[in-house]
Amino acid sequence: MASPERNVQLRYIILDACMAQAARDESAVWTKEALLREVNRQLREDNPSTKPIAMRTLEKDIVDMESTYGLRIIRARSGGKVHFAYASNSEGMHRANLKENEVALAHRFIQAMDRFKGAPAWDWWLRSRLALQGQLGLIGGQSPDADWQSRIVESPLSKDERRWYETLVRAAYECTPLRMAFAPGMGDRLERVAYRVDQLVQQADGVVALGTAWDAEAQSFFHLIVQLDEITSLDAVAVDWPEASVPDAYNWELHAANRMALTPGVVSSSEGVVPVRVWVADRLAQRFLKEPMHGSQDMRIEPAAEGIIFNLSLVPDAQFVRFALQWGSEFQVLEPDDVRHALRLATRAASDRYAPMFGP
Repeated sequence: MASPERNVQLRYIILDACMAQAARDESAVWTKEALLREVNRQLREDNPSTKPIAMRTLEKDIVDMESTYGLRIIRARSGGKVHFAYASNSEGMHRANLKENEVALAHRFIQAMDRFKGAPAWDWWLRSRLALQGQLGLIGGQSPDADWQSRIVESPLSKDERRWYETLVRAAYECTPLRMAFAPGMGDRLERVAYRVDQLVQQADGVVALGTAWDAEAQSFFHLIVQLDEITSLDAVAVDWPEASVPDAYNWELHAANRMALTPGVVSSSEGVVPVRVWVADRLAQRFLKEPMHGSQDMRIEPAAEGIIFNLSLVPDAQFVRFALQWGSEFQVLEPDDVRHALRLATRAASDRYAPMFGP
């Protein structure tokens, strides 16, 4: 049996819809008795075993709605009875453009989804649930609509990412090869491949697809990472995919774990994990002690020259070079020498771009 406490948010939603209706339509009269009947009717409809609430619970709900959501509820007398309505059409709990019954439907959907707590992709649902509750006004708050803003900020999908995302996700689950065209680096050159998606990963600079492609000329498979923004077309029919051959499974988790980030392009088997020693200034080092810069970071530290030396084991690719350079003088690679040389060249190239264009 559902307790009154468990249904409190649903009760708020039902009362919100009733008082919003009364604010729009003068013929809609909601007395305390009518509100109590409507709340209990919808609670029974939601769960037949729910115990009906008492009048004192309804009265407390109305007072709590006013204080929690900053609502203005007027109490007018008609026919010897008090009836309730919002003070204006703009009053209400939720901030989305929904019909009267849709907020309650969204609330029931959220409750149903919460039964799957702990299932795979739960973190995704946790973020989505809180974003929905905040957007719909199901989390209390007294800020007026003019001052309201989203409190959960995530990287949104771009127009092109949104265009291809669903097709790629379905193909990944169905293990269906696609015929894909993409422009590496968003340049003029266009590549066309038969491609089977394994995973989609959200990175700071966008979503990337990890998968296997077929080289018709070499008659062999190769592994390929593609930025979704670089895709120009997708066809669900990959006519040149070899039905008789099955590509070897690739350990994308290990591939990602060995790098600072995933780099679009053909996956090279020649890149190996190497030990890297870096010096980090004290202030920045405190951050990496709390949030390691990489999964391989050795937490055994070595103080040196107003900083700390960290040991890593990773592939020192272009992503690592960009990571190292972003910290300026607070971050320095000590070993190996070839990585230091790569950083020296990258620094020199950046310096050359800002050389004087005219005069001495």
